[in-house]
Amino acid sequence: MIISHNFLEDLAFVLSVAAVVSVIFQALKQPVVVGYLVAGMMVGPYFPFPLFADIDRIHKLSELGVILLMFALGLEFSIRKLIELAPSCGFITVVQVAVMMWLGYEIGRGFGWSQLEGVFTGAILAISSTTIVAKAFAEEKVAKNLSELVFGVTLFEDLAAVIILAVLTAIATGSGLSPKLIAITVGKLIFFLAALIGGGLIIVPRAIRLAARFERDETLVVASIGICFAISMIAELAGYSVALGAFLAGVLVSESGHAPKIEHLIAPMRDIFGAVFFVSVGMMLDPNVLIAHWPALIALLAVVLFGKIIAVGLGAMLSGSPTRIAIQAGMSMAQIGEFSFIIASAGLQQGATRSFLYSLAIAVSAITTFTTPFMIRASGHVGSFVDARLPHSVRTLQSIYDSWLERMRARSRPSNIRGPVTLIALGIAAVIGIAIGYELTYDRLETFVMGATGVSDDSAAILVQAMALVLTLLPGVIIWRNAHRCAERIAVSIYQASAHPDHPAEVDHESTNLLIRILETSIVFGAATLLLAIIAPLMSLFDGLAVMVIIVTGLLVAVWRIARDLYALMHTTSGALVQRLERVRELSPSNATEIADSVGVGALMWARVPNGSGAIGMKLGDLNLHAITGVSIMAIVRDGHSIVMPGSEEVLHAGDTLAMAGSTEAVAAARDILSLSSVMSLGAAEAVVQ
Repeated sequence: MIISHNFLEDLAFVLSVAAVVSVIFQALKQPVVVGYLVAGMMVGPYFPFPLFADIDRIHKLSELGVILLMFALGLEFSIRKLIELAPSCGFITVVQVAVMMWLGYEIGRGFGWSQLEGVFTGAILAISSTTIVAKAFAEEKVAKNLSELVFGVTLFEDLAAVIILAVLTAIATGSGLSPKLIAITVGKLIFFLAALIGGGLIIVPRAIRLAARFERDETLVVASIGICFAISMIAELAGYSVALGAFLAGVLVSESGHAPKIEHLIAPMRDIFGAVFFVSVGMMLDPNVLIAHWPALIALLAVVLFGKIIAVGLGAMLSGSPTRIAIQAGMSMAQIGEFSFIIASAGLQQGATRSFLYSLAIAVSAITTFTTPFMIRASGHVGSFVDARLPHSVRTLQSIYDSWLERMRARSRPSNIRGPVTLIALGIAAVIGIAIGYELTYDRLETFVMGATGVSDDSAAILVQAMALVLTLLPGVIIWRNAHRCAERIAVSIYQASAHPDHPAEVDHESTNLLIRILETSIVFGAATLLLAIIAPLMSLFDGLAVMVIIVTGLLVAVWRIARDLYALMHTTSGALVQRLERVRELSPSNATEIADSVGVGALMWARVPNGSGAIGMKLGDLNLHAITGVSIMAIVRDGHSIVMPGSEEVLHAGDTLAMAGSTEAVAAARDILSLSSVMSLGAAEAVVQ
């Protein structure tokens, strides 16, 4: 066996083996990332191969890969874009992290691990790997709207991981949890981000512009990388990850206006050290762990691969993403990575977990890194498959809901929801407090009830449980009522934003109530999921599963009823909708901002099927515009006749005027597809959107 003794030999082993294996994988038309992982196994300490690189030295070098990958990712973002993504990505993060923490905890308890090990397991599974996703996306060339959504969620996950890590460390060290500790942790994070971004915006863009004036690539790339390393170091010294610092450095540098050129200049370094990072992940895969703990490994893999698809998909759909994009996002994030290692390591160092959990985290990360490129490749087809099988009423609701939320984000932001949101947070805190108090005082309360009433043990237990449920009713009502108030105020802002100067929106109470109901359902679902994740350690496995089933069933029933009522409303207001469409039929199709406002559903956008379009003669079901773009066809006006809520068997004719519900971007993509001279397949239409 050839064993390395210095950094040069490590790099020689790693890059040479990675180059050979990656060439083979490219020849086989397989993802390069998977080739890097195989190369890592070949030079790692756990596989019989005549090369062995030092795993500690490679791990140190791999940090450069993380930094450069995250810096390149940050260059594609801007401060404005991050602010725009905050409401939707923040909501998805809450749902995804809460669901995964609960699932991870239940898996740990199911295998007989301690409560602390269950909590750490949930935290390990909750955080996806931004680095792995960034590399896979660069290789697969995914659509911009998908990459922005996924990277926005992973950024907020990283911020959540900082808070989770601080809370878990406090639990593991025995210092306990308190509102003061959580407030201090969150406050420090907010202060750090505000100081770094605020100060960085003053210094970094100006420094990059100054370096660019010399018109020398060497000066620009040295300045950019220097700033990247400096901000990464500041983040590490402040107790946060270098990945977070590198991403923020990229965002700040992008504000200079020279991001495309800098991204091109750093690409070679990013690719080299990015390869080292993925090789280091492969090196840590120990087959002995897979053999010794294979049942737990399979369970954890199932939770990561399927739990994240469901959690991210549901969160994304409730935040206004089309079904196909939501499922693509979930499948793209079905892995764990660098933050999971940090959390697992912290649990091991504090004595809260045993060593096998750290090894399992590495194994799950390595295997899901293998699967991520394949999941991303298959996500489009899976998303289209699921979308095509949704009831027509649900797809219609989703398209209109997307349109509503887009107009709220783009034109008007509700400024009066702070009070309801605060009361919802207080209600959640009250339920948590009651649950903790019930757990700590249960025995004493049962003894007191028995002494005061003279009932048996079983009767006293039932009475104590009933008292706890009654106490939770008040904060539960507070959460529900303020979710309704919050939804009402958001609905008002959406309808105000939907008003068009030439075609004022006609708003009625039925449509307003539908919008309020779907928003209220989304808020309550997010609050309930968060509560379940927090109080799961205080519940039995059966109780936790029962509560989750109730939450998900309630969500599905509520969405189905709202979709059914919206579908009925569309038919009852079909006359007014047709009149509106007739008024805009003669408008120029080149004006993409014209809106046909229908009674009851807010603003609809329209398009014509031009002569020579490849869509002529195709059925709506075969064209499948909803799966590809996210729009729903609400009505067709044809030669003086109107078809409201057309079915999938309806055939398109030249000159048809289509009323579409969906976001502006989705409608623009649908127009592009309709303008094609030949729409041969779903893949061809997807290429237009890409």
